[in-house]
Amino acid sequence: MNTRFILCLAVFAIAPLSDAAALKIHFISGAREYKSEESLKNFIPWLEKHYDVKCSVSWGHDGIKELPDLNELKEADLLFVFSRRMKLVESQMKIIRTHWVKGKPVVGVRTASHAFQKADNEVFDRQIMGGNYQGHFGDGPVKVTNSGKHPILKGVGKITSDKLYKAGPLAKSVTVLQQGDIGTDKHAVSWINNWKGLRTFYTSLGVPKDFENENFRRMLANAIFWTVEKKSFPEN
Repeated sequence: MNTRFILCLAVFAIAPLSDAAALKIHFISGAREYKSEESLKNFIPWLEKHYDVKCSVSWGHDGIKELPDLNELKEADLLFVFSRRMKLVESQMKIIRTHWVKGKPVVGVRTASHAFQKADNEVFDRQIMGGNYQGHFGDGPVKVTNSGKHPILKGVGKITSDKLYKAGPLAKSVTVLQQGDIGTDKHAVSWINNWKGLRTFYTSLGVPKDFENENFRRMLANAIFWTVEKKSFPEN
């Protein structure tokens, strides 16, 4: 009887610890042109299937003033941004700013370089992510080349894309991980930044076709675990 009681206690003790160990990620989606909602509704289940993560999402769109479920971000370990030119009310921007002010990591995809209002983008793009968004080129094949052997590039093979952003001079704290080449121009497409000890990752890749590429998905997964400073990445 005593043995059964002890086993029951052990089960109840382990269960909440297992749930607590899952990495909590909050996604902000809102880029109609690049179909962020469609891409993330496929990516998030894939991520949860292959990795020990628990995801919440605020689904929005360009120009939205108030996101649903944004309070979930307060409990998240990491913020994942794939949105474009939102015009969020100050109370919601405060929640978002608080995340990185607390030193919590951020992963940004494609339009994250201009995710919010102009004033907030100046901080988010230039400082937090270390970027310098300068517009984009027209349609055309983009050859993506890995630079070095950073952990985020582990297991990441060939990636080709359809669109290239123009990146101006990046922050001095940035380390470029990938270059994009359209034949006439080359620009950095993926990089990491360290802002006051906070780790961030940004990639200007992220058109719908990219999310179908297993190497792109793997890179995003690696970036998520690197930014939260996991010493080893789980295999997918």
